[in-house]
Amino acid sequence: MINSSSPLADIDPSFAGFDVDRDGFISYKKSLLFLPPKERGAFRLLLSAWPKVVSKEDFSKNVWAGRMSDDGLVRCITRLRRALSYTGVVQIDSFYGQGYRLVILSDKVRRLFLVPATTPSPEKPDVVKPPAALVEACIHARQLLENRSQDAFSQAESILKNVISKAPDYMLPKLLLAQYVAERAFFDGNIRRSQIDDALSQLKLVQDAEPYLQGLQSQRGYLYDCKWHFDEARVAHKQALQMSPDDDVAYYRYGFHLVNTNASSEAIRVIQSAAQLNPFSPNIAVGLVRAYACANMDQAEVLAQARSAYSSHPNSPTAYINLLYTLAWIDPQPELAHAARHFVKKNRYAYALSSRGVAYILARCGDHVGALEVIEKYDSIHGIHLAALVAMGMIDEAMIKVKAAAETGFGVLPFSLSVPECAELKQHPDYPEVYAKVFSHMPPE
Repeated sequence: MINSSSPLADIDPSFAGFDVDRDGFISYKKSLLFLPPKERGAFRLLLSAWPKVVSKEDFSKNVWAGRMSDDGLVRCITRLRRALSYTGVVQIDSFYGQGYRLVILSDKVRRLFLVPATTPSPEKPDVVKPPAALVEACIHARQLLENRSQDAFSQAESILKNVISKAPDYMLPKLLLAQYVAERAFFDGNIRRSQIDDALSQLKLVQDAEPYLQGLQSQRGYLYDCKWHFDEARVAHKQALQMSPDDDVAYYRYGFHLVNTNASSEAIRVIQSAAQLNPFSPNIAVGLVRAYACANMDQAEVLAQARSAYSSHPNSPTAYINLLYTLAWIDPQPELAHAARHFVKKNRYAYALSSRGVAYILARCGDHVGALEVIEKYDSIHGIHLAALVAMGMIDEAMIKVKAAAETGFGVLPFSLSVPECAELKQHPDYPEVYAKVFSHMPPE
């Protein structure tokens, strides 16, 4: 149990930036917190009771309608701590046998107020709030996007388009729909380039209506990265960090931008900042592993990062397949191929988006037949399986995929060309032509 009484309870949550609207949705610094219903209810209770302890009985009565288990409350508080970690100004103390108490970290709040802004931050204008059901739908869609499965992507797209049709002046679903487009462009390329341009046009409308909407500039940068306009992306990413210096997602996206633009050493520092802001994100942890690899760090250090990511997120399929991938890269063994095949049987939904990792593990560990089956099943014009082809010595075949992907003008190709597993492609006689096409919009030195 943490004793946090005297210096920590003298700042009201509202002064720290938390607000609960009439529909019960919670905002931090006027940006909606994407909390599921149970976590949102628990946090509302903690906010209203501050600085007092909320008993288990109160949680059960007010959040679970009297049907709460102790384990259910523990899981809820764990998820809530994870969701709030990026703010850096709160902690939730547990009192054995009693309940939980919200603590505002006064020193952190004061530090945020003392840090001068790099750009002026005018008051965010008040906007008309849509019906509660539509806000709830956006929160659900955001959670689906974080799942990164093909079914989840499809559900999120449908939900967001429905919300936009019902509330065309509501900017948040337009921002989330742009995120959907970028995620699809990066993970499986199952979109058209025109959708990226349409999403950027929609974000221009969002910027005109709500220029200080959390995540807006970061999302613009992400979309520009997807279409390989790295010069414009750099400007947007830097604006995002100036406007929201405590946004873990902004750091994470900027980190991948740096990897794509051959600045992986700097990317490590940036993604480390994201991990400090949100240590509960498996995607950030895995992103840090890939940045270490792309920066040509010692393989032992890369493996240590991969092991750390998995030990911190043992239930994450992404962290697990990343560990197998790293092990196969460093020391390929038949047991790793067996583990990858077992993963496929247990994680059908995750498998589609992790097929590039599975194919590489199989190829690197000698199961070329299995790797080719995966490549055939999940073939993509965006060259998502280049590492597997290179591992099997199929360099010319891989370059054919690279040139086809380069013609599309968008997708994950810049990242694929940056990873050490594909380094042999840079020796191919056709590589200079590809490089000129893919990296023609680089930021100035």
